[in-house]
Amino acid sequence: MKKLIKDQVDNYPDLKSMVAAGSLTYKAGWYEAKSKEAYDAIIQYATSIRVSKDGKAQVKVAQESKKLKALAEKL
Repeated sequence: MKKLIKDQVDNYPDLKSMVAAGSLTYKAGWYEAKSKEAYDAIIQYATSIRVSKDGKAQVKVAQESKKLKALAEKL
């Protein structure tokens, strides 16, 4: 359980830098990956998935948990 918590906290993607780099687009709370690597990075944190009018997958990502991060620091 300790390992899962640490992995969850340590591997949370930096969404802002991914959007700035162009590997993700953000619109109205939904992220759209431009590559398979970007999709793989965010999919494990997905809370909802939908398909856009263009037929591309859009993902709503859970926010980084402050409580989980605090717990991981104690472990």
